[in-house]
Amino acid sequence: MNILELKDVSCRYAIGTPFEMTALSGVSVSFEKGKTTGIIGHTGSGKSTLVQMLNGLLKPESGKVLLYGADIWENPKELPKVRYRVGLVMQYPEYQLFDETVRADIGYAPRNMGLSPEEIEQRVKEAAAFVGLPEDLLDKPPLELSGGQKRRAAIAGIIAMRPEVLVLDEPAAGLDPRGKAEIFEGLNAYKKAHGATVILVSHSMEDMAKYCENVILMRHTQVIKQGSVRDIFSEPDLLEESGLAIPAAYRLALALRRRGINLQGELYTTQGVRRAILAYQEGRGKV
Repeated sequence: MNILELKDVSCRYAIGTPFEMTALSGVSVSFEKGKTTGIIGHTGSGKSTLVQMLNGLLKPESGKVLLYGADIWENPKELPKVRYRVGLVMQYPEYQLFDETVRADIGYAPRNMGLSPEEIEQRVKEAAAFVGLPEDLLDKPPLELSGGQKRRAAIAGIIAMRPEVLVLDEPAAGLDPRGKAEIFEGLNAYKKAHGATVILVSHSMEDMAKYCENVILMRHTQVIKQGSVRDIFSEPDLLEESGLAIPAAYRLALALRRRGINLQGELYTTQGVRRAILAYQEGRGKV
């Protein structure tokens, strides 16, 4: 079942000026309920514009954005409710922290939703736990947090709404490997706890292969292909034509193949290639 759909959506910026630019051209794409979908593409392919369409932050010039089959722009007065259901975390959200304490910042959206103080506190603590933010930091000013902690607090502020769809534009950009893994593990925990749908934009093919179930490939303002991780990453030539690098694990598998070592199985993640190498060693000798 699809929870979100874009139907023939187009968008241009600075229309009628010398700076007019097409951002999306007739894009039709769907997002399956309860799944994690990655959006990949070279800089300028339209990824960030696409995700800003999903909760009505941007209005399409033409086409429709459907949430459970209903056009979100049919009644613009209802858009705030859509944004509670489809939570969007922009790039570098830590720069959007503004309240006196981390607790207040995470609780900002739940307060606007009219929830009771008890419910707000519960959601703040739950969201902080999902992103790995210690409770003893909640009463500190955001400016006293490290960069990674600010990122977690900002993401927690969206999770506290308990959105049905969680959309994140480069949520792990600039983080070290440990911080990146903790962010993605927290998002996966939120997804499992609430049956949420997660949509990720990232330039990291390794992250897409590891954490996503479906992938959307964009090029020059259009969707080139949508499918499972296996569907997308089984076409390295298509990725390279789109200006993207294939995952490092898959490059290793291809290098081994050129040496006559044909690994079998999931070859797009480090864990998958490791399992394939172990299976090869057990069945046919050493790599």
